[in-house]
Amino acid sequence: MGFFSSLLKSVAQVAGSATLKGAYLDKKAPNMPGVYKVFYQGQLMKVGKASDGLRKRFSDYYRGRSGGTAGLKYITEENRDSIRVSWLVCPTSKTRALEEKWYDVAKDNGEELPWSDRR
Repeated sequence: MGFFSSLLKSVAQVAGSATLKGAYLDKKAPNMPGVYKVFYQGQLMKVGKASDGLRKRFSDYYRGRSGGTAGLKYITEENRDSIRVSWLVCPTSKTRALEEKWYDVAKDNGEELPWSDRR
């Protein structure tokens, strides 16, 4: 196996996407730190980080837990099953920088990010 094939295989193991429900209830998202994107009706709504674990963050979103997590107020029982998420696992020490990069790239590409209240 060549270097690039090995690299692609390792990336495929740490990146993923699913419905919000699948990421949480079907445990498709790992309970590891990382960054994520939230999509609703095909539109990028939010970029975020989950230092305490991606599945935990998606669980909070899906179950509607309050607690100051940005974007949570936009996810309701009516729309939560229509939400998709994608993620990339990375060390906690890298989540903030990668979140900022994804956010800046999205804004540069004309994305509105209406659920990203923080920035």
